[in-house]
Amino acid sequence: MIARGTELRRLERRRKKLGLGTPLRAVRSDASSMHSFCRRRASVESRAFSLKQQCCPHCDVRGTLNRHSRLLGNDPDSADTQRSRGQRVLCSNRGRRGGCGRTFGIFLAGVLPRHSVTSALLARLLWGLLAGAALKSAAEALRAPFALETFYRLRQRLRRRLDAVRVCLCREQPPPDGIHTDPLLQTAAHLTSVFGGEFDVVAAFQRHFQRPVLG
Repeated sequence: MIARGTELRRLERRRKKLGLGTPLRAVRSDASSMHSFCRRRASVESRAFSLKQQCCPHCDVRGTLNRHSRLLGNDPDSADTQRSRGQRVLCSNRGRRGGCGRTFGIFLAGVLPRHSVTSALLARLLWGLLAGAALKSAAEALRAPFALETFYRLRQRLRRRLDAVRVCLCREQPPPDGIHTDPLLQTAAHLTSVFGGEFDVVAAFQRHFQRPVLG
């Protein structure tokens, strides 16, 4: 794997050779900032058609973004089909374009990147846990086509992301007073207090902060 510093120097030499000259910022190391979220598929299409006005989240160069391919994933409702999850975008480094050659995704807000479970299912799971149900009961109440172990792993993944999620939520408002001692339930209560008007609070978080809940 090429080190980020080496990659940045290579991009700088390429841009200087092409006469582009604009210095690049440091290549970003936070993978969660490389995602973008939209409410509906039409919004994904609209954003994809305005790419030339946007900067690449990897190298911050403007005018090098092109639509690449559709993002497809497993359909939770059918074992034999795939569901559209968004649009992949390429930062072109071909010809005289000074891009970095990397890609990133514009996702539907209801998608959890790298997971087949949807944000709506995760939101309903959190509602069940806040109501006092055990994880097994809350997961079985979803009647989802996933093994119980999937939700145990999902909970562990969310626990590892609590610090990042809570930092974002605290920017909007302080955490509510509550009776929960479990940090996961405290964060879930905070999430519902910030986005209480939304049925899918997980999708609302991703759309508002433009960051994936699960990283």
